[in-house]
Amino acid sequence: MLNAFDEKLGKILVQQGLISEANLAKAVEDQNMKRDNQKPLGAFLTEMKYVSEKDVLKALGIEFNFPVMELKEIIVDPVVLSLVPEAMARQFKVIPLYLVEKELTVAVADPTNIYGIDALTNQTRCHIQPVLALEREIMAAIDYNYRAQSRPQPQPDEDPVTATDLKRLEEAGKEVSTVKTVDGVFLRAVQEGASDIHVEPSKDKLSIRLRVDGMLKEYYTFSSKEQPSIISRIKIMSHLDFSERQKPQDGRFKLQIGGKEMDVRVSTLPTYFGEKVVLRLLDQEKIQLSLEDLGLSSHNLNLLKTMIAQPYGLLLVTGPTGSGKSTTLYTVLNTLKSEEKNIVTVEDPVEYQIPLVNQVQVNLKKDLTFANALRSVLRQDPNVVMIGEIRDPESGQIATEAALTGHLVFSTLHTNDSVSAVVRLVEMGIEPFLLAPSLLGIVAQRLARKVCSECMENYAPRKAELDRLGIPEETTGIKFSRGKGCPACKGLGYKGRIAIHEILMVDETIRTLISEKAPTAAIRAHAVQSGFIDMRLDGIRKLIKGMTTLEEVLRVTRGL
Repeated sequence: MLNAFDEKLGKILVQQGLISEANLAKAVEDQNMKRDNQKPLGAFLTEMKYVSEKDVLKALGIEFNFPVMELKEIIVDPVVLSLVPEAMARQFKVIPLYLVEKELTVAVADPTNIYGIDALTNQTRCHIQPVLALEREIMAAIDYNYRAQSRPQPQPDEDPVTATDLKRLEEAGKEVSTVKTVDGVFLRAVQEGASDIHVEPSKDKLSIRLRVDGMLKEYYTFSSKEQPSIISRIKIMSHLDFSERQKPQDGRFKLQIGGKEMDVRVSTLPTYFGEKVVLRLLDQEKIQLSLEDLGLSSHNLNLLKTMIAQPYGLLLVTGPTGSGKSTTLYTVLNTLKSEEKNIVTVEDPVEYQIPLVNQVQVNLKKDLTFANALRSVLRQDPNVVMIGEIRDPESGQIATEAALTGHLVFSTLHTNDSVSAVVRLVEMGIEPFLLAPSLLGIVAQRLARKVCSECMENYAPRKAELDRLGIPEETTGIKFSRGKGCPACKGLGYKGRIAIHEILMVDETIRTLISEKAPTAAIRAHAVQSGFIDMRLDGIRKLIKGMTTLEEVLRVTRGL
């Protein structure tokens, strides 16, 4: 007679196609005949070769809703390992794997061993998060890791990642724990001012690249055998299912390192050689910027201040991915927030948390789309509404109507420049007669690398360089800047980034042109006559001021 656990296990094995009903019935009959009822069904099935150990483990994972993990060659951080005495690990056939805040992930062989879980909770004073693993792999991991712990270990005051650890990461053959490896990568990324970390597997190595000032560069390589533990560590920190390797996953976590508080957004993607992970680092200090910190020219700064001072209307920020649109919008919200205003955002995802701002996270699984969330937000008596992105005609229509009914609305759009955003909205199905009176203006921007202030030198541009920018040769006294390369910029000549903008402020003539469905060229021509400064010209002015280089201006304004 099967107990409830074994009965459910048998059903799952059949449902998963791992054993036929006939073979299951025969196995149960064999077990009864042998009077071997004390042995769990899963153990009996594997012993008699009806199913494999991995089949049973998979079914147990489904039955108890526990992740399943392979422990081959896993290296546990000594600090984590020390939480559970070796005798206890062997007694309950468990091994601690990762500690994130007060949650300890522990590999267990028997998911029904509640007594063991309780004992671990009392021992560690942590919340125990079980994952399932094969008993033989757990015992092998216990043998390897506890034996390794008997070697000389760092003292407690050496636990935080140090400059020495960073140096070891760069030297082949140095043993650094998985936790310190990952923490070292994070610290280096913060020190370099990286916006993203790319963890990329290939045939024979794991590469770590950082995106610094918009450019990707390889900083570390590890052997392929270290890939599972490094990626699992990141997934645990992100509260992702580290047993799932065949589907993309998204997560996030907070990180305090290098004197900074960072929000980290994580995306995993299965590739031919394993999971690729990209981590976006969001520096919480960025939301404390003022409008003056955005790098706007005095002309553009005045235009932006004028537009956000309006009681209602639609303001758009456009540009490619990674052009600083979110930073601009968050800075605007930070400027406007007050106890007298109800500010609500709809985002996917929420990147930064802002005091006095009500932020809504889009959740497609719960049918909380941009459009559905916006409808609810407008019933919340808002003064200011920020929509993370206008992605479809429905959200665009609602945003436009909200701007017409007394709300100040901000959003982003993916277009090459400010003027083409008007056409994009019309193409999305927004009626020109609604768009024209609602639109306040459009900010378009790109990010260019700044000249390193430590090694900057001025030079007189050649005729060919002036021609490329459309500057008359007879113009005299112009100096361009470039970086010679130094330790501060690691020989690149660049350090940091600056935004290049153009702002189209909608006046009555432009409203008429929009209503009449005038072509982009007509709108641009009127804007230029009214003092419009396009991105190329804004870039040239910043080039002449020594902020960036000719190559950067041409790179970021190519195609405009």
